[in-house]
Amino acid sequence: VQALRARGVPAALIDSGVSPKQRQGIYDMAHGGGLRILYVAPERLWTDDFLFFAQSTRIDLMAVDEAHCVLQWGNDYLRIGEFIAGLPSRPVVAAFTATATRSQVPEIAEKLGLDQPVRIGTGFDRPNIRFDALKLKPSARKRFILDWVDGHEGSGIIYCNTIKDCDSWAERLAKHGVDAAAFYAPLADRDKARIQDGFLAGSPRVICATTAFGMGVDKPDVHWVVNNGPCESLEAFYQEAGRAGRDGQPARSVVLWTDSNWRYRLQDHAGGALDDPELKERAERAALGRLDAMQQYCETDECLRRVLLDYFGEDQDREHCDNCGNCTYVADCDVNPQELRRRSRSTRRRGGTKADTGGKTGRKSGTEPEEEQQPYEPQPEDEAIVSFVAGRQKLIGRGFGDRKTILSLQGGTGEDIDDQGLDQVGGYGELTGMDEQTIKDRIETLVAAGLLKRGIYHTLLDGKETES
Repeated sequence: VQALRARGVPAALIDSGVSPKQRQGIYDMAHGGGLRILYVAPERLWTDDFLFFAQSTRIDLMAVDEAHCVLQWGNDYLRIGEFIAGLPSRPVVAAFTATATRSQVPEIAEKLGLDQPVRIGTGFDRPNIRFDALKLKPSARKRFILDWVDGHEGSGIIYCNTIKDCDSWAERLAKHGVDAAAFYAPLADRDKARIQDGFLAGSPRVICATTAFGMGVDKPDVHWVVNNGPCESLEAFYQEAGRAGRDGQPARSVVLWTDSNWRYRLQDHAGGALDDPELKERAERAALGRLDAMQQYCETDECLRRVLLDYFGEDQDREHCDNCGNCTYVADCDVNPQELRRRSRSTRRRGGTKADTGGKTGRKSGTEPEEEQQPYEPQPEDEAIVSFVAGRQKLIGRGFGDRKTILSLQGGTGEDIDDQGLDQVGGYGELTGMDEQTIKDRIETLVAAGLLKRGIYHTLLDGKETES
């Protein structure tokens, strides 16, 4: 609204923070022809005063932003279609969303009463954002996030799942010397406005927020977004991650997760406000499906960008994007791996928490309870695995993750194999025909036995050498 007014466009907003007297002034302005655009929070549509206004005013266009929300049971978006249908004359209806899957588009159209609408799609890919998913217990996340904020300049957002976490992280960062603030829905409107305006201007540098933050905050130079815990859906996650890099510059998205997060999220079941058992069951089934997609994203060894784009129904020509934690495992330009190692050693010397700062993910995190190690029993395929990992490292000076290693052992071709001569390394193609999981299990056994080891970005390295 502020941006429109600055450009000479008469605009206004009605939400829970607008007083009855202010609302009446807005209605009078609209009736007098002095208002072109009115933004309305969905929960205000069914109030008596707004219903009276809508029934007595000509509305030329009804635009529904974040239109995918009309499919999510238990929120005010669900009745927008009903509200439109009750108007004296139907206006032109437009729906906008950045995170609707291909199958959801016709459902949204049906909910809003759109008959053969014109559809315009601009694509889902955000190639300037690098995606990472790291498995870290909450104790390890503290060290990781503090190191992350220290090592990354510019504005950033840390999304938390609870208000308590928002406050805790804002306080922790402030004590750490970081200009940070907490943001969530119950804050007073004046405090929200102060924090949002300050963030747009560059202070605070870091926002610790629930999902309530971001809607309508058009800040192009957010450099990174960290999700301290997974979202309830890939739609919600992509909304939050997509608040980084809107200026087209390189940006980062990191989601931190652990196994207990899924149990916590299951307790957050949808449909609790619904009385109809059938509707409640449908809502819970849909919510569990969305959560399952989020879990698959966090746990996959596939290209993270490909997982996202496949979910939203966008075809991809490339198997690897080379800009996510499952495609590239070398140290990225934003993080100094030597410094991370130094801090980790320093933390352990002080008796602190041992933080796993690995790239994909610390899938076998150092923070997990240690299992009793079984005696190493060699298998015929072990020689090929160790030979290939050692030969590759000798040839190019670094390692790759499990997926590309297994692909090479199975005789696969493509990026980083043909163009770097890895098909000439001993062990290449020797496990053709062996299934991926079997090879992966042997790799884990060889790591446990010390014949292979993990680099800082979860690369596979020769157990006797270091990554150059």
